[in-house]
Amino acid sequence: MQGPRILKFTAAAYVVLALLEGRKSLEIAALGHAALLLGSFILSLFLSIAFYRAFGHRTRHFPGPRLAGVSKLWHMYQCRNGQNHLVLDNLYRQYGDFVRTGPSEVTVFHPEVLARLDGPGNKTQKSDWYDFLLPHVGVTTTRDRPFHDQRRRLWVKGFSSKSMEHYEEHIRGHARDLEGLIAADCKRNAISSLSTYFYWFSFDIMGLFTFSRSFDMLSKEDWHYAVRDLRRAMKILGPLSSVPWLAQIGFWLLKGYWIVKDWHTMISWCAGQMKHRIHEPKSHDVSQAIIDDFQKKNELDSNHPALIGDAVVAIVAGSDTVAPTLVFTFYELALNPEKADKLYEEVRDIDINDTKSLRKLSYLNAIIMETLRLHPAVPTGGYRDTPPEGMTIGGTFIPGKTTIVAPRYTLGRLESCYERPNEWLPERWDTEPELVKDSRSFLPFAQGRYTCLGKDVAMAEMLTVIALLVSKYRLSFPLDQGKDSIRQVEQMMRDQFTATPGSLGLIFTKREKEVV
Repeated sequence: MQGPRILKFTAAAYVVLALLEGRKSLEIAALGHAALLLGSFILSLFLSIAFYRAFGHRTRHFPGPRLAGVSKLWHMYQCRNGQNHLVLDNLYRQYGDFVRTGPSEVTVFHPEVLARLDGPGNKTQKSDWYDFLLPHVGVTTTRDRPFHDQRRRLWVKGFSSKSMEHYEEHIRGHARDLEGLIAADCKRNAISSLSTYFYWFSFDIMGLFTFSRSFDMLSKEDWHYAVRDLRRAMKILGPLSSVPWLAQIGFWLLKGYWIVKDWHTMISWCAGQMKHRIHEPKSHDVSQAIIDDFQKKNELDSNHPALIGDAVVAIVAGSDTVAPTLVFTFYELALNPEKADKLYEEVRDIDINDTKSLRKLSYLNAIIMETLRLHPAVPTGGYRDTPPEGMTIGGTFIPGKTTIVAPRYTLGRLESCYERPNEWLPERWDTEPELVKDSRSFLPFAQGRYTCLGKDVAMAEMLTVIALLVSKYRLSFPLDQGKDSIRQVEQMMRDQFTATPGSLGLIFTKREKEVV
């Protein structure tokens, strides 16, 4: 967070040096002398830091690229195309279970890591990556444990049984709207732009969930400007997640330009929605519990960092995770029509209005779990710092105050944990449990104090949409799409904290039997 301040101080130091060199009159030579003095200092400082990180740092014994141990700028360059999940996966194959991916960072590919980071009795802390949203503070971005626990208790109130009934009703209504778009495509023999439809669906639901107001993208068949800006702004997180200090400098220098402008537009929109929400009647949405708490404390202010932060977190975490999971689910079902037919036999006679019954369907749930294993919604995010005394994972000691990265993308594909790990086999979570050798590497909704708050809402969305569409339609890829074009969904996937798959278009053909 001090990146902009350091840059300002450096610029001011240069001006002072130039004035001292020029004394009474500012000469051109004085500018060069000042640059030489300041440049010599900065170069000496950086060389000193690099030498220490390479030969004296507490993490120097871990294997990994030499430049990665000197500066995270190396990592940023490797992630310039936004595919950090592939960068880390390649490092695992080259260096093994423990890789030094930064001066004070170790990426761990051991199946025990997820449980050790967030499991019972852990003493880890969220890393400085979570300061990305500052000065706004959301329930999932705060690094202060007591404050997080207090905020989490408020959010839990938004997931009461009464509230869930309200959410599920809206989910079913929006799922029908989604199906209506596909039905129209089906009549025209047109390709359904599933990637677009699923993002419209998930963001519309989260608008209702957060602000009691849908974005109405499904009904208007168009992107809402705030969602469009948010999705563009999320591209920042691709290359810059590894260097959050540089992102802060970018936010400061490019505030009104490029995709940074989109980021600030999105933040302003969320603040505006919270302002409207404060003056509206009480509702079942999650923001109501938060607003009520601030009213009790006489701290209710639409510009309060926690109000805005929670709004941003709800929209991003709830929408940018469900949509990609739906995209990958239908991508895999289209690639494996025999499994889609098997699922059809399970859902054909189920009332999709009965969410409780959907939750009990073993193969439907297995399909979602297998998609989350092979295509995690958060491929590499979730950084944690070890406690001062350090900690041991898989028999390897990691020093204190070291950032640990646990990439779910690779953990979900470990040969030590899964038979045929790169194949999409829902049966491993249903009738063939022997295909799972070690389930510790699979925690799609996290655990402990950081368990996903919106798990029930997310599952209700996915169960309803998948059951509805599979019960009514057969899926296939357009005839003119070759194998390479089809695989673009995976190959073009970007890791922007949340997964952003390549575009998916499918042909839907109506089945003879429908579920009413």
